[in-house]
Amino acid sequence: MKITSDQLAALQLQQKNAARNTPGEGFAQALAQELGSESSAATPAATPAAGPVVRLDQALQAAMLQKPTEQTVMDKMNALLSKWEDYSQIIGSENGNLREGYSLLADIRQNIQDVKGDLGQSPVQGLAAMVEELDILTTTEEFKFNRGDYLN
Repeated sequence: MKITSDQLAALQLQQKNAARNTPGEGFAQALAQELGSESSAATPAATPAAGPVVRLDQALQAAMLQKPTEQTVMDKMNALLSKWEDYSQIIGSENGNLREGYSLLADIRQNIQDVKGDLGQSPVQGLAAMVEELDILTTTEEFKFNRGDYLN
């Protein structure tokens, strides 16, 4: 039997497709080639996919799925309430610094957003209403600052 060039070309194409479609190697191998890593210097068909690339994907997925614990939410609430106490002392004193008070109010706003995000991922019993009240209070205080209620 004589092998023609058409049969040889079809066989080479079939081998190329089979080598390209090996399960578990496709994305990792393409990524390694794009990044120019050392694993692409070896023969691609003989070496398995690089382990760290797969591990990086698993680590990113685990980090995205990690939910805040109740203790971290409570720590953030404790810090938030402490900042409110500091804010009330700054605003309530006769020689309080309004710039410091306004920057503290901006920090409080950011902390409230962080706690709201954590509560959205891992709800803690009874804190949602308290955080909403603190958010309303923060908005009211910002409005008072912008209106000019606090003047030295």
